[in-house]
Amino acid sequence: MMNSLLPRRIHLLYILITLLTLSSLCGESGAMLGRRDGTLERLYLQTIRQGKIPPTTVQSISKAEARFYGLLSPEDIDYTDDTDDTATWHGSFSVQPFMVGWSGLDPEPWDEGYQRKLADFPLANRLTLNDPLLAAGLSFGSGSFFAEASIDFSTDSLLRSVEEDGILGFWQPGEYFSWWIFPKVAYAAWSGNHVTIAAGRFPTGIGLGKANLFLNGQAFWYDHLQFSWWSEKMRFFSLWGTSSPHLNEQEYEVQTNFDPGNTGENFLGWDINDNHDYSSGISSALKMFTYHRVEFKPFRWLGFALSEMQMVGGKTPDFSNLMPLMIWHNTYSSGTTNVMSMADVWAVPLPGLLVYGEFIMDDSRAPSESKTSKPNCWGWEAGATAVLPIAPKDWTISVNLEYSHVDEWTYARWQPYLTMTQRQILTGGHRGLDIPLGHPEGNDVTQLGLSVTALGRDEHRIEFGYTWITKGPLYLGRIEEVTRDGETYQVPVYYDFDDWAGTGELNRITGSTKKYSHVFNLRCVWPVWKNTTVDAEIDYLVIQNYAHREGNTRHQTVIKTGIQWKYDRNR
Repeated sequence: MMNSLLPRRIHLLYILITLLTLSSLCGESGAMLGRRDGTLERLYLQTIRQGKIPPTTVQSISKAEARFYGLLSPEDIDYTDDTDDTATWHGSFSVQPFMVGWSGLDPEPWDEGYQRKLADFPLANRLTLNDPLLAAGLSFGSGSFFAEASIDFSTDSLLRSVEEDGILGFWQPGEYFSWWIFPKVAYAAWSGNHVTIAAGRFPTGIGLGKANLFLNGQAFWYDHLQFSWWSEKMRFFSLWGTSSPHLNEQEYEVQTNFDPGNTGENFLGWDINDNHDYSSGISSALKMFTYHRVEFKPFRWLGFALSEMQMVGGKTPDFSNLMPLMIWHNTYSSGTTNVMSMADVWAVPLPGLLVYGEFIMDDSRAPSESKTSKPNCWGWEAGATAVLPIAPKDWTISVNLEYSHVDEWTYARWQPYLTMTQRQILTGGHRGLDIPLGHPEGNDVTQLGLSVTALGRDEHRIEFGYTWITKGPLYLGRIEEVTRDGETYQVPVYYDFDDWAGTGELNRITGSTKKYSHVFNLRCVWPVWKNTTVDAEIDYLVIQNYAHREGNTRHQTVIKTGIQWKYDRNR
């Protein structure tokens, strides 16, 4: 093992040293700004204070678009005159001695299968460092073109090895280097006066809230291609993204078993009520998703939008799967595609006050459909962000209040390739981390959150939040083993599960007890000297009816802290 690891580490060290020597500024118009790193958050709070709405709810926009809307200034962000076509390149390097500690993470809910552990995205997010412990990057481009790539080490896959209590720190390099998965940023983008095209790996999302219903902004990254066209009053956005088509043994049996019992009579899979396409029995190893969105902004204080998304899985996409604005279910095959739509609105009725609301529809039972068809699968969210008029000098203080709800079977399908998650494969290729495309908690959830954020100059940040979460017993992608007529099958837990397992089996498996979580979060980011920042965070949870067992209460704590030094030489 030592002989195989040493050359690889020497090679990586050589790459890091090479990138560290690069030293020129790159500030091209195609560079993407995001909300996850706090860039757009600061710019949007200033816009709200001025009585204007954020220009879009998409969580990644180019510098060219930000300039079009007047968001950028020398005080807001590193800003250079890069409107000419001068080719430039830029190197960066950061290192962060860190510590992550946790307690109370009872592995009992995962005893039924390792794959269920890797579907606990909220916990994976809490365990992951906000910035990599080691990263080196290279960016280059000209006036309209921009490209960026990085090598980084983080704790994204720490979830797979955590036990009830533990600690991980920079003094254990043999641990975290072995968990290296994928660099988080690698993309190329081009921007014109009203158009941006970006392709590669970087974070994005749709929504102004903390919990996004349509495209999860808490995801570490998406492999995707996006297109944006904008004007003062209207904006169009498209995204084509991919998920790893990796399946475990249970999922493979569900995805490919289109004749349960080998009767020779049923080739429509586990969903005989709603699947009407016999060609869905032909399965290709592919899972992708598309988003299309049109935003209208008739006034500087009001915006509204219509959106659609589509999952494509188990088939090679045809042209109809790539075209926009085709949201009706009967447009596609129910066995290889799944669609969802959203309508949302955001407004600034008073300077300093943003209000927003979203409604998503995954499925609705039409009058012509029988009671055995899939029930209504909806979700909604309402929230408000207030930028306080009183704050210490050079500080901005905001308060956010948000309520969200997702029905029991929203985002769910019996096919693994159509379930609304994206899978990011971990080191070794045997397992993958499942991240919801919609609400970060998945389906069957109600959430209410209150947070206070103070932003100062030079990246100072203090944030405190409380979130109340009611989580039902239904989870995306759950599969159970069922014995029927002497044969054992892997059966997806779906709304018609009783058709295969017997009356009452759905209640027996999932139960009716809801889990209640009280989540307290405190984070502080504080620059201490040039190029050096301390980032510390603590999450404390009180979980009632833990593992959906009545009266079972558990306390969980996750602590993260790091001191990041960053080399990012400007001209």
